[in-house]
Amino acid sequence: MKKIIFICAGFFILLVCVWIGIRVFGIFNTYKNASSANEPNIAVNQIVMASNLKEAKKGGLIVVKANGVPCIYRLCAAEGDQIEIKKGEVYLNGKIMIQNYDTKHSYNFSNEIYNELIDSGKIQPGETMYAIGNEIHMEIIDAIAKKANIYQYKEVKMPVYRDEEIEQKWSNRWNADNFGPVLVPADNLFVLGDNRSNARDSRYIGFINKSELLGVIL
Repeated sequence: MKKIIFICAGFFILLVCVWIGIRVFGIFNTYKNASSANEPNIAVNQIVMASNLKEAKKGGLIVVKANGVPCIYRLCAAEGDQIEIKKGEVYLNGKIMIQNYDTKHSYNFSNEIYNELIDSGKIQPGETMYAIGNEIHMEIIDAIAKKANIYQYKEVKMPVYRDEEIEQKWSNRWNADNFGPVLVPADNLFVLGDNRSNARDSRYIGFINKSELLGVIL
């Protein structure tokens, strides 16, 4: 009986050690998404799984350490790539970036148009909706906006719009919707949040060094 207990205890300890090793070396890890930066694809407080054994590919979701904290982003460019944002659209190496995933932007309507859209069922009231005067601002999935023929109401900052935080970071008069072009240096990555109007990504924090890559979302 004692022998069986000893074997079971040893097997349990071995499993614990293997699990700790897997977590420590990043072979498999879980992360809690703390922000809305990647809505609609990853919800706030959603738990995701990631591994550093999987190759990071452009267009995929990755976990990186930003300012000492694990953060989830969409990998949009790697070393040697040129990336640019024009009127809210992302261009990779001079061509508009193909996206096989949903993105979200802020949209702006008058009260009248907003009420018509709600009454027709084209859009639903959202938690992100807020009013300024006679204007309604809300975050909408771009695919839904295109299907409802309201994509033209997407909020896009003009090139003359000043974003002091981006200007200070990049020493250029850029903003979130008109950015670059920039060439990604060696051993670096450029990341964006899928919620493009509400994400502190490389536009604000700069390039991410490859050494800060924690894993690829499974």
